[in-house]
Amino acid sequence: MTDPENRNEELRDPAGNGDPSGTENASSGSGEAPAAGGESPVNASQSQGMFVQQPFLGPVLFGFVVLIVAFVAYQIFGGLITYLLFGFGSDEQVQGMRAITVVSQLLFLLVPSVILLKLQPWKVKDVLRLHAPKVLPLLLVIVSVIALQFVVQSYMEAQQYVLRNYLLPDALLPLLDTFEDLIEELYGTLLAMNSFPEFIFVWVVVAVTPGICEEVLFRGTVQYSFERGMRLRWTFLLTGAIFSMFHLNPITFIPLAALGVFFAVITWRGNSLYYAVVGHVTNNTLAVVAMYAFESDSLLPAEGAEAVPSAAVLAISGVIGLLVFIASLAMFWSLTRPTDTRNEYVS
Repeated sequence: MTDPENRNEELRDPAGNGDPSGTENASSGSGEAPAAGGESPVNASQSQGMFVQQPFLGPVLFGFVVLIVAFVAYQIFGGLITYLLFGFGSDEQVQGMRAITVVSQLLFLLVPSVILLKLQPWKVKDVLRLHAPKVLPLLLVIVSVIALQFVVQSYMEAQQYVLRNYLLPDALLPLLDTFEDLIEELYGTLLAMNSFPEFIFVWVVVAVTPGICEEVLFRGTVQYSFERGMRLRWTFLLTGAIFSMFHLNPITFIPLAALGVFFAVITWRGNSLYYAVVGHVTNNTLAVVAMYAFESDSLLPAEGAEAVPSAAVLAISGVIGLLVFIASLAMFWSLTRPTDTRNEYVS
């Protein structure tokens, strides 16, 4: 198998002599006459290259610029607009908050991710990998995300136990309780549903819109930029970590980062953003369904809405979920393969 790094060098220099055009050594010293109009072939190609758009910024720096613009626009500017219109929100204002959430994601995440691409000599279709996904791999992504939910549920309960009993001093436990109550109240208000039409609206707000807008930003523009300037492993890890930090919830940092890495891998491997979009929508849909059907954020059986599943249930579901996830990812990997059009590393 050809090494990806060597393959990229060959693409940049097919003659292997440091001249990307492969014409300089062929013309020098050969006595070839200049092209018509007194211009040598080399100068002709250079003249044509003058009209090629040059990069506005290096790819990695450009990726971070897009992230900063999106963060400031969405989290700060969008959050300020929401606060000025609705304060901290109430049951009467929740519909307006939901509508503003949709508009903010479209204006401050999706639009900058696409508009800023005009500064780079890249095609939007290539950057966003707007290629039709295969049906079976797409179904495997859905199965993988569902299985991963059970793993995450088990992990979160284990993390809570370790944090409260071993890692955090007693003086910080009230701060943790306050933060968790604030997050629970915020999401409880946003996800409160009293009818099926409201369920559909919440699903659009919480699952569909973020699934499209966030994936265009993270697995589209940002990931493509990072892939052009760093190794794949660092691209996957960095986009996953930034994706998690973007949600401003340190308690769920590790699960969200893992989910972000998974979305990055399947986007690259399948060469289609639609895999990550469907996976993201599936992940958030599970949360909406759990809240609507069980009035809980858990899909696991418990004695009540506020109760925690038993340790045995968590352990068994976590192990089974992990095995199903690994098997599904392995099948996805075997059904998809990289193409020669994807840069794996750029020095």
